[in-house]
Amino acid sequence: PEEFVYGEEDFVLQAASWGDSDSASSRFDRALLAGWSDRMERGLFRYRLGSLPTRVLPGPVRLVAQLNEQRSAERRPPQPVRSLQDPFDPGAFNFTRLRPAELLFRLRRTGGPGPPPDPLLVAINASPLERGHVLLLPEPARRLPQALTAPALCGALEAALLSAHPGFRVGFNGLGGGASVNHLHLHGLYLSRPLLVEEAPAEPLGPHLGLLRAGPAPAFLFFAARPAALEPVSRAVCRAAEHLGGAGLACNVLATRGDPPAGPGAGGGRGLRVLLWARPPRFGPKAGEPFAVALCELAGLLPLPAGPLYRDITEVQALSAIREHLLPESELLHLGRELARLLES
Repeated sequence: PEEFVYGEEDFVLQAASWGDSDSASSRFDRALLAGWSDRMERGLFRYRLGSLPTRVLPGPVRLVAQLNEQRSAERRPPQPVRSLQDPFDPGAFNFTRLRPAELLFRLRRTGGPGPPPDPLLVAINASPLERGHVLLLPEPARRLPQALTAPALCGALEAALLSAHPGFRVGFNGLGGGASVNHLHLHGLYLSRPLLVEEAPAEPLGPHLGLLRAGPAPAFLFFAARPAALEPVSRAVCRAAEHLGGAGLACNVLATRGDPPAGPGAGGGRGLRVLLWARPPRFGPKAGEPFAVALCELAGLLPLPAGPLYRDITEVQALSAIREHLLPESELLHLGRELARLLES
């Protein structure tokens, strides 16, 4: 694939407002969306994605429900995962098997700030959640399992700052936390609505860590106020994620444009919020669940598989389903104290 070479001058420090989001476009957005639309026209996806019915559920959490029946019916079945330490399996589907036409470009930074992250291949997600849904892949030939690394996360965070759209987010599902392929990858996608986790204030746990209780599920919050902070934040998030794995917990990560940890009006401009969720691992679907729970659901976006569920689900029902996957409050607070001490050492 061709290279998309960028430098610090390409970072969009303040994305467009939600009122102007439809016209927001950077060099990165134009390249990604043009390539994505071209592959859709060429029939390289598992289904043709049109406009998706979307509604905000009444209630204080402002969950965004979206009907996507085709993804549920036509996506590749998730790989069976047995543990948090499952090794890469060359016999299972992996991203070395992508067709060349599924690759859009390779992201590579030149110049500062700091050492450049891993180059990332940007490929279509053949079972998209939304228009522009892509995979961010460290070199697939390295055959890394689905365990987050700081160079890969830093590259994904930089990709988030290359977009001028307020709803371009990047994220990661760990093993036991909704990952469907055990080959290192992150997601990038455009979500058309603001989420509560972008602005809600967090309780400070330490100088570089907060606990965000608002939203569907409590998350540990990291914040990068400027591009130079992306690399240390990536290292801190991965150090925390490694600690979770050592404690037998799965994780999910989401990066989104947002207010400082103290919330809007607390001083300081918007930057990049990075949320880390800790959860008991779950391997395989559980009978009777209305929907799977991965990074989107934890952040407040509900991609739903059936029309009646989309029409009828309430915020109380959705939150009850999500919170089945969470840690008890006492365990969460104990873990927060452990992570605060870890990140200070």
